[in-house]
Amino acid sequence: MRLKSVCVLVLLCGLWPAKASADNRFIVRTTLDLQMLQAVCNPPLLPPICTVVRGLGDPLGQLFLITSPLNLNDLLNLPGNLLGIVDAEVDQLLNLFPIGSLNVLPTPLPADLMSDRTPVPYLDSGGSVWNGYANQPASQIVRVSDAQSQFGVTGGGIVADIDTGVDPTHPALQSVLLPGYDFTRNQPGGSELTDVSSSSCPFTSCPPPPCPDCSSAQVNQSTAAVLDQSTAAVLDCNQQTPCRYAAFGHGTMVMGVIHLVAPTAQLMP
Repeated sequence: MRLKSVCVLVLLCGLWPAKASADNRFIVRTTLDLQMLQAVCNPPLLPPICTVVRGLGDPLGQLFLITSPLNLNDLLNLPGNLLGIVDAEVDQLLNLFPIGSLNVLPTPLPADLMSDRTPVPYLDSGGSVWNGYANQPASQIVRVSDAQSQFGVTGGGIVADIDTGVDPTHPALQSVLLPGYDFTRNQPGGSELTDVSSSSCPFTSCPPPPCPDCSSAQVNQSTAAVLDQSTAAVLDCNQQTPCRYAAFGHGTMVMGVIHLVAPTAQLMP
């Protein structure tokens, strides 16, 4: 038993970098709880293996952001899987679309895009929406209303969408929205308005920051094809109305599509 402990100690010393640079950041799922993980990260008589930055909202308390001087491969191959790692990945920013793949939507927006803004009640959702949203060509092509009437369904349960969040003040969505969760800030609430507001300058009292070039709005082509009444207004920018972030409104748009298909389902951003 003593020989095994010595071997583990020798292996750990061999894995340790001669001169630690900036620690690497990892997202790990482990079989250990917070207290046990912190203890294993700091073995006696050895430099720390890792540092637990914080938990990441996992109900079981087994998903963590950690830092370590080890690289991912060495972390996963610690003798006896000391950290109890089930899965791990480097914490890094990723581009969802390759640079240059975004399409440019002409400004001003086409006059016939979402042009029918007559308010109409929308099934049992409790609110009114633009007629151009409720009866948009896409919904007619896939025969949304036919499916709803033929099978007698308008949605149920909870639909969760991992996206940019949602506009909680959107009149078409308010009655079915749940609070959700913001994984980018590790806090309750899935409002995308947080990205363009602060305690000193709430969204409702000041304009969002202008984009570098407001001569055009950049959106993914699929987004442009299914604009809802909120996203259309977000992308319509000029010198008087600065446009918001290129991705702003995408989560609201996707929730709008889900709500169009299942208007009585609860939506969780």
